[in-house]
Amino acid sequence: MQRPRPIIWIAALLLLPLSCSGPVVTAVGESNDLVIIHDGEATGRARNQLVRAMESGVDWLLGEAAFNTTVTTPTIARDLRNRRQILVVGIWNGGDVEREIARKIRSLDRDAPPRLHIERDIWAKGQTVGVIMGGSEDALVEYISEHGPELLSEFETAVRARAVDKLRSAAAESGATDELGRRFGWSLAPPTGYDFFTTDAADGFVFFRRIRPDRTVFVFWQEGEEHFVTEEFVVSKRAELSRHYYDGDEIEWRRPLRIEPVEFAGRSALRVSGWWGNRERVGGGPFLTYCFYEPTQGRVYLVDATLFAPSMDKVSFARNLDAVANTFAVHPLPER
Repeated sequence: MQRPRPIIWIAALLLLPLSCSGPVVTAVGESNDLVIIHDGEATGRARNQLVRAMESGVDWLLGEAAFNTTVTTPTIARDLRNRRQILVVGIWNGGDVEREIARKIRSLDRDAPPRLHIERDIWAKGQTVGVIMGGSEDALVEYISEHGPELLSEFETAVRARAVDKLRSAAAESGATDELGRRFGWSLAPPTGYDFFTTDAADGFVFFRRIRPDRTVFVFWQEGEEHFVTEEFVVSKRAELSRHYYDGDEIEWRRPLRIEPVEFAGRSALRVSGWWGNRERVGGGPFLTYCFYEPTQGRVYLVDATLFAPSMDKVSFARNLDAVANTFAVHPLPER
């Protein structure tokens, strides 16, 4: 097989202009760091429930915690308010959390039952902030206890959406998305540092790669119909592609494998999350594959993200790769 050849260098991320009406600092921290701000002793049980929910183990990442949490109160949180992910839990009792949040988010309803309210850019630009307020700690504990997995999923979705918007904006400014759209009828928006490789156009396979650690996102497409999108198709097609292009990588069936219907880039899809291995090269790691049908093009796509990061925590890298995959967008098909 002819060695894939690089054709595009993805441009560096550009800083967005600061708004005079918004935060003037930029959020910092990894995508798996989470600061939880609470009302001290008044919300101790609720805080503990929330920590347990957000530190739940990710099964296909072999039990690594979804977030690494830091717990604090408003009076000592000032040095942590520029973090990228923040969750606030408090009681409507005139305490520190209420005073702090009421100044920032005026749409909260103190008479409503507890629910997760998500905002962006409260204290820093590029920030995702979740707020849960209740009339009593008992109400907060009951809500978090009953809805822990949903809270984690909703917050993770908001974090990913923020990352996707940032990546798409930077790629659009650099012209990378237009170039990919003209060539292939779709675009992806990885951040700086990824090389882009393509095979013969008829293969319908290209991939983006960054090393240290090794992260790869591929896009495969073929003519097809909606009924192609099945568990059997996505697993067998991914196995075929990884054997051919990834030097014999295989799915590790001894590890957890999850296949589930999801929404991907605004369309229905199947997502496979699991572990790959390569006995020849003695390596392995997590992967995510999305499979979906695009009716405007008559194509079936696989968008796959693969990580090789031995002896490293993988949640942050996997979450960032998932955001890259979710920047996928459809463009008009190139003229034949």
